[in-house]
Amino acid sequence: MMILMMVLCFTLILLMVFYLLNFLLSIKDMSKNKLSSFESGFVSVGKIQNSFSIHFFIMMLMFVIFDLEIVMFLGILVSDMSSFISFILMFMFILGGFYMEWWYGKLVWVI
Repeated sequence: MMILMMVLCFTLILLMVFYLLNFLLSIKDMSKNKLSSFESGFVSVGKIQNSFSIHFFIMMLMFVIFDLEIVMFLGILVSDMSSFISFILMFMFILGGFYMEWWYGKLVWVI
C-alpha cells in the first residue's frame, strides 16, 4: 500500500513538473494576427450579416443530406433481399433530388 502511494505521489509530482516545463518553454507569440479572431474565408471587419454567402449554406445542406442518404443506403444494403424495393425507391428519390439540384443550378461551384 505504501509503495502504491509513493508511485502515485511521484506520478503527480512528475506531471506537475512536465506541465510547468511545457508552459515555461513554450513559444508565446503575442502578435496582432495571433490575438485576432480567425474566420475562414470571411473578412472579420464590417457587418457580419453581409459577409455570409447563402451559396455555402446550400452546399453544406446538400452534403449533410448526402451523408444521411449514404447512411440509409448502408442500412438497406446490410439487410435481407426483401428490401430491394425500398432500395430502388430510395435510389429514385436521390436521383430525383440530384436532378432538381442540377435543374435549378445549385450544383454550380463557382460563386
